[in-house]
Amino acid sequence: MDVILRTPRLTLRPQGEADIDANLAGLNDYEVVRFLTVVPYPYTLADARSWIGSLRPNAVGHAVFAIDLPGHGMIGAVTLLGDLGYWLDRRYHGHGYMTEASAALLDWHFAARPDDVVRSGLHLGNTASWGVQKKLGFVDTGRREMKFCRSQNREVEHMATTLTRADFEMARPRQRST
Repeated sequence: MDVILRTPRLTLRPQGEADIDANLAGLNDYEVVRFLTVVPYPYTLADARSWIGSLRPNAVGHAVFAIDLPGHGMIGAVTLLGDLGYWLDRRYHGHGYMTEASAALLDWHFAARPDDVVRSGLHLGNTASWGVQKKLGFVDTGRREMKFCRSQNREVEHMATTLTRADFEMARPRQRST
């Protein structure tokens, strides 16, 4: 059975063949992918097909959700594949969609695995991603490392972050008030 998560404004659902064009459009924007370590630029139709073809059914600890906005279709993705990851089509930045989608995924994850510590991270200088993570309760571990960024074709400094269920629950009132 496919897992579908709903928020007040969004539906999170499995990605499939019908999402190839949305992946291609959203990820073939350098301003979106320059902060994504594993996504190449330019992002090609072959890249999108390969990604969709590699997906397996969502399960706690291994989840890839399309973020659907009613009337707009897929506007981005949120994943938990060891680490929390996400991207959002630039046209939808600044509306709280990524915080909302990530919170739904984390709610689902922590309901099944309350003792987990979720990892994530970001390129130093990615203030938008850090803003999303802070709203969710993530903390900077203090660890920095160099990671190869495919879209920039170079090493970039990466900041590691983590989230416990307790920190996530403490952050939730702040999410609702912003």
